[in-house]
Amino acid sequence: MDPALKDKLLRSLWFRRLVRRIFATGDTVRRVVQKPIVDTFLPNHGDRVIDVGVGRGMYTFDSLQHRFKRVIALEIRSDHIAYLADYKQRNGLSNISLVQGSAEHLPFKIGVCDTVLCTEVIEHLPNDKQGLLELARILPTGGQLIISVPVPPAPRYDGAHVHEGYTYSQMKELLKGCSMDISHWDYCLLWLSRSVLHLIAFFENRLGFPPPVLFLCYIERWLFRYRKDLFRPYDIIINCVKEE
Repeated sequence: MDPALKDKLLRSLWFRRLVRRIFATGDTVRRVVQKPIVDTFLPNHGDRVIDVGVGRGMYTFDSLQHRFKRVIALEIRSDHIAYLADYKQRNGLSNISLVQGSAEHLPFKIGVCDTVLCTEVIEHLPNDKQGLLELARILPTGGQLIISVPVPPAPRYDGAHVHEGYTYSQMKELLKGCSMDISHWDYCLLWLSRSVLHLIAFFENRLGFPPPVLFLCYIERWLFRYRKDLFRPYDIIINCVKEE
């Protein structure tokens, strides 16, 4: 689909609602299978949160702005920043600040926020350890980091990923080196969702629009609630706390 047409359609409320419920895209799949887990890890109320690698704002607009007094949304891509700024202005979201920057060099002071959310970012960084150290740096002792990363093997090649993914053991070791202690973790994007990702690639490459198969992700979320590690998970969400 032409990017300009896609952006115009996404500005329409009725179209966004239709897409979110029927059509499978990377964001709508994450909304169904990943977001419910992240939402359970987030506190109900907080002072300041930083969403690192906000993308088009799924978590910033749908989860964080309702729970925190102030939300700082950091994104490296200028086209995403423009989209976020337009959405923020049209909806009068005064508690959200937009910052353009990199996760490897966060433009924030030490211990500046209570909570940091970072979904699907670390695998894009050449120096993933530096990115994790930066996330830890902006948290005070006792601060909360919620992070998600892909789990190898990848269902399909993604040229934007510097790292294919991380196992739980690898993330535990990396986070330990950043003074972060894991309190909870969970898997998502199981085998049904992996199949949906293949369909998305086929439809968008051959037909130019997403497939109407999001219902498969709802089925997966309902059926495979236990022992998710047995169903070839492609994503892990980790909730951790900064130690002294």
